[in-house]
Amino acid sequence: MNKNHWKIIFGIYIVLVINFVVVKFNGNIYNTINTVQMNIMRSAEGGSNYNLIPFQTVSIYLADLSFGVALVNIVGNIIPFIPMGFLIPLAFRSQRRMIKTMFTCFLLIVSIESIQFFAYLGSFDVDDIILNMISCFLGFLFFSAYSRIYKKYKSA
Repeated sequence: MNKNHWKIIFGIYIVLVINFVVVKFNGNIYNTINTVQMNIMRSAEGGSNYNLIPFQTVSIYLADLSFGVALVNIVGNIIPFIPMGFLIPLAFRSQRRMIKTMFTCFLLIVSIESIQFFAYLGSFDVDDIILNMISCFLGFLFFSAYSRIYKKYKSA
């Protein structure tokens, strides 16, 4: 595949992340509307929809992984972001260094968290950023392995 194909795949990936991670759209717009309304009410009652303390949310979830929401939250913050660390360097040659890929991932993830916060679609959670960045790093490791294997295969 050429780089334009990877850019298209990356674009589709971003749309899917926005749909399923940011908006959390599952086919029922009323669920999304209810989420926004509940978050607005919680905020109006003095509740916060942000966490700026590292590992606060994760430690609560790790204390009881049998709690379904905990497992879904942890896995949901890891699995969807592995492709980001893999696709960015494939789609954009200038992003083939780990530091550049990780910086781009960071900017995208902070943007996602900010959209969730300001649109009342969810919360801004530093723990989500940490888990997402770990995922991007794993994705970049997969990219590195893929690149080495591809180079060996191509030169053989």
